[in-house]
Order: sequence, then structure tokens, then C-alpha cells
Amino acid sequence: MKIRIDHIAKIEGHASFTADIVQGDVKAAKIKIEEGARLFEGILKGRNGEEMPEIVSRICGICPVVHNLTAFKAIEDAYGLTLDETSILLRKLMMLGQIINSHSLHLFFFSLSDFFGFKTDLQLINAYPEKTHDATKIRDIGNKIVEVVGGRSIHPLTPAVGGLRKAPDLEELKDLLSDCKNILPLTIKLGEFFVNLKYPDFHRETIFVSLTNPDEYAIYEGKIKMGERTIESKDFLAMTKEYQGQDKVAKRVKFAGKSYMVGALARLHNNQEKLNPGAKAVLEKAKIKFPLYNPFYNILAQATEVIHCFEETIKLLELITTGPIKIIEPKISNRTGEGIGAIEAPRGTLFYSIKAKDGIIENINIITPTAQNLANLEDDLEEFEHLGSFSALSKEQRTDKIKMLIRAYDPCVTCAVH
Repeated sequence: MKIRIDHIAKIEGHASFTADIVQGDVKAAKIKIEEGARLFEGILKGRNGEEMPEIVSRICGICPVVHNLTAFKAIEDAYGLTLDETSILLRKLMMLGQIINSHSLHLFFFSLSDFFGFKTDLQLINAYPEKTHDATKIRDIGNKIVEVVGGRSIHPLTPAVGGLRKAPDLEELKDLLSDCKNILPLTIKLGEFFVNLKYPDFHRETIFVSLTNPDEYAIYEGKIKMGERTIESKDFLAMTKEYQGQDKVAKRVKFAGKSYMVGALARLHNNQEKLNPGAKAVLEKAKIKFPLYNPFYNILAQATEVIHCFEETIKLLELITTGPIKIIEPKISNRTGEGIGAIEAPRGTLFYSIKAKDGIIENINIITPTAQNLANLEDDLEEFEHLGSFSALSKEQRTDKIKMLIRAYDPCVTCAVH
């Protein structure tokens, strides 16, 4: 028997799915990317390194901030620059807004319908009008954080090599702080709603990879953690291999020959003790035990992170609104070197690796979260279809469960074909 899904709705981009099942045994489960390669890495070679962040922010309309900032981090690493604390704090605020925006969109409008069998979001909105309103307000705040700090909600303008070009308006930050305090209870309510959903029973062990930092829930900076090991980004990348099949547009990535998972669930595994109190309290209500090798719980992990990000935003805004904001203009004396940038995008760790000479990019490699997750997702799909409960379902029910698992990963196809 062959299962084919020509279009998987409610993910970012276009993808399909095929699987061959012979006497109950899954011979192949493949995600096919239905978009052409976009060749950003080739476009950037030979260009001025300081143009790169502006260009790569166009890779994705949902997560432009993380592409922009990761590119800046790679350049700054290559040039040997160290940022001042204020610039780092403001960049962290932008990333928190990015995650809030992306997670709230995915949680409510992409994934939630799967739990109730709704075929359209209109059915979901009619069934849960108050929660729809709450989710929209939460997402609006994420956009506003990026707009106030970054100059606009997509394709930010203020980040620059070595810091920021312009400080945000202090009164706008104070208004933002008030908004976040007012909206925080809604994020907790929404988180508790996701705690009480019934997640499909599935288990397949994998490696969880994310940034980790002894001082905070790592989003902007840290080393790479996978299982019990913690290493530098450059050492991790040296042990990963990108590969591309003959008929595949998007690359897959494996670590030491094995598939692995990045994203909210991976971050939760590696950093849960650093969650802010409200997020930690909601997670405790779920009464789940770690390690948790069920990718469907990536959805609950995202809901937990939304709460954490609001609490973290409030902390950072309280810190930065105590006085005038001073931006230090960096002195750049060197524009030659090799550098790596790594930041936690909503969907997982994003890596930029560059080589520059006299400010001109000689080589660049971008490894996106979805490219890293694809091999793990396909391994999950093959294992998922071996379950006895799965084989008892009708073809339509099987199709719905496959779509649900794919959407739980929150894949971004346009990033994968960068």
C-alpha cells in the first residue's frame, strides 16, 4: 500500500509526503519539499559581509529576526568583535518577540485544529472565540517587541555589526512593558489549555540538540548541548554532515551519523531548570517526565516557551527602562577571518558559518533548523507507522495523524530551501 499526501496544509511553505507499506512494514517515509532551491549562499559569495544580514532576513517572513541576528553574530565572530551589554540585551528582546510571534501562530492556528478534528481554522475560531482573541493578542505583542526594538516587525533595521544603529524610544519600551504585564496572564491560560490536550502516544529515542547557558534559558548565546555532552558550536558543526539526495531540494543533517531533533522540545530537555517561574509552574501541571521522546509534545514545549518569553521580556524591559539607553558605536579594525553564529530560532538552532577577507564573503554555510529536523522527522514517521494503533486506522485517519506529526515539528520549508 502507498500513502501519499500531495499537500500538507498549515506549515510554512509547500511539502508533500509519501510512504510505501509492504505487509505492514514501512519501507520508506519521505517528506518531499515542493519548492525550488533559492541559492542564498551562492548569492552572498563575493558580497560585502555587512550586506549579508539585510539579505538573509528575506529568507523567511516568519523568522527574519533570527536570520538577521545570526548573520551579524557570524560576522562579529569573524571580525573578533565583542558587543556591549545593552546591545546584547536589545537583541535578546528582539529574539523573544520573534519566538512569541512564531509560536503563538503555530500553536493556535496551525496545530490546534488537529486535536479536535477540525478541517478548517474557521471551525476552530467558532468553537473557541475567546482563545482565538487571546492568541491574536499574544502574537501582536511579539510583533510589537520586534517593531519597537528592531524598527519594524519584519526585516529589522536597527541591528548593525558590533551592536545597534539606533536605540529604541524609552517611552515606547515602557508602554511595551505595561502591555506585556497585562498579557502575561493570557499566556498562562493558553499554556494551561495546551497542558490539558490529549497528545498521541508515541515514543522514539533521539538526540536533543540546542544552545545551553549556565546563566539563563539559552536563546541568544551559549554552547551546544546534545545529551550529556556540551561543546562549542564549531566542534559541533565539525561533527555534522549535510547531505542531499538526487531528487531532494532541501538538505538533511546528521550528527555523528545520527538524526537529531532541534526546537522547543530539545530546548526544554536541555534547559528546563532555567525556565522562569510561571512557565515552570505550567509545565509542572503537565506531570510529564523527562526524557520525553514524544515529538508531539513539541507543541506543549512551545506553549511553555511563550510564557517563559513573556516573563523574560518583562525582566529585560524592567532592567533597560531604568535610565537612558546608550548605544556604543563599535570600532572595527579587522574585516578578515572565519566566524560562526548560532541562535535559537523558534524551530531550533540556526547556524551561520562564514569566511571573509577584507570585508568580502569568500564562503558561507547556513544550516537551518528544519534542515536539521528533516531526517529525524522521517525517522519518526517510519517508526510511527509501525505502531499497532496506527495500522488499525482507516487511510483517512492515518493521513490525519501523519499531518499532525509533521505539523508538530513546525517545519519551515522556505528556510529549508534557502
